[in-house]
Amino acid sequence: MKTKLYGALLTLATITVHATEATSFNTSWIQAEPEVLTYRSKAGQGDGLYQVSTWRTDGGIELYMNIITTGFTKSVWGSMGSDMRPHQSTSRITVQNQVTMKTDVSYKPSELHVATLMGPGNHVMENTLSLTNLVLDFSQAPLVARTLPLKPGAEFTFASLNPQNNSLVPLTLRVIGEETIAKTESYKVEANDFEGRSIYWIEKAGHHRVLRIEQPGTGRVTELIQ
Repeated sequence: MKTKLYGALLTLATITVHATEATSFNTSWIQAEPEVLTYRSKAGQGDGLYQVSTWRTDGGIELYMNIITTGFTKSVWGSMGSDMRPHQSTSRITVQNQVTMKTDVSYKPSELHVATLMGPGNHVMENTLSLTNLVLDFSQAPLVARTLPLKPGAEFTFASLNPQNNSLVPLTLRVIGEETIAKTESYKVEANDFEGRSIYWIEKAGHHRVLRIEQPGTGRVTELIQ
């Protein structure tokens, strides 16, 4: 249940970009010096901290995410090209110091391999999936919307990896409004993925930081603090 904590309209003609079409990602703003964003999250299940680090390397882009809340920790590392095509990722989840889930994924042009070790019991789930188009990795969730050409009514659909059962599922992002939050003009973006529905507020200018996340299913609200 705790694995669903994170993950994280205007009446205009919807602009849809499917995974079968070329999608333009803008990653030029990502620098070699790590950008570190720190968030505070609040929910009835417990408050916590959420930190995301993003930086550019010779091989592309890397991202590290760490979530800590009552009885739950999640750490994710991902590596990808400047075109957002994933190379590999690693995820580690611990619930109440008892249940653990360790997932490792590697990508090739025509396939991906995913292996998940569940504990206690060390049960292994493993799968190799064929690829014909772009598949986004779960480690890219904090970054995807920040790199897309957002505008009123825009909608994007991708295939993405669900590490809970090692399968491919849709990821959709839709611009549902424009608001000023924390004195910053932002796009309001609805996301639906294997973790459910989330609402993101993403600044229009600068590095398109995620300023706020709401997850209606859990009642969790996450806000940027620095």
